[in-house]
Amino acid sequence: MQALTQCWFTRTHRPERWMEHDEDGSHLSTCRYCERRIVSWDREAWYLADGFNVSRLAETASGRTLTLVDVSEDMVLHRFSVTHLNDEAAIEAFKKQVAAQYAMDEPGSPLRLLDSGGTPRPRVRTQTAPRRAGVSRAAPDSRKSA
Repeated sequence: MQALTQCWFTRTHRPERWMEHDEDGSHLSTCRYCERRIVSWDREAWYLADGFNVSRLAETASGRTLTLVDVSEDMVLHRFSVTHLNDEAAIEAFKKQVAAQYAMDEPGSPLRLLDSGGTPRPRVRTQTAPRRAGVSRAAPDSRKSA
């Protein structure tokens, strides 16, 4: 009998150490728990790579939005369009208004406000260890790649 994985209970996938980068700016990896292919656009929220991702479609087709998410239930509660706002200062003020309205600043609040068009975080490059001669990299789908 096969045991259920952690991501089945929490609905939170965690990537393996290695990642692939796609031409659309996404990051691809394998979930370290269920060993399925996962994809992320911000390297924080990971989704199953096979299938149809409605959240990603809404982000790319409807313009910039703010999405109110309950992370404990893995549920989208509300999408706010910000196309009517003129500049970043107005969008930041709107974010603060939404945070106050939904009491997001309270300790233990499971609510998060995701910005589909915010400025990306700077990538931190780490130095990699020099490759040893004669040692090949483990196959991406093997347990040794963890």
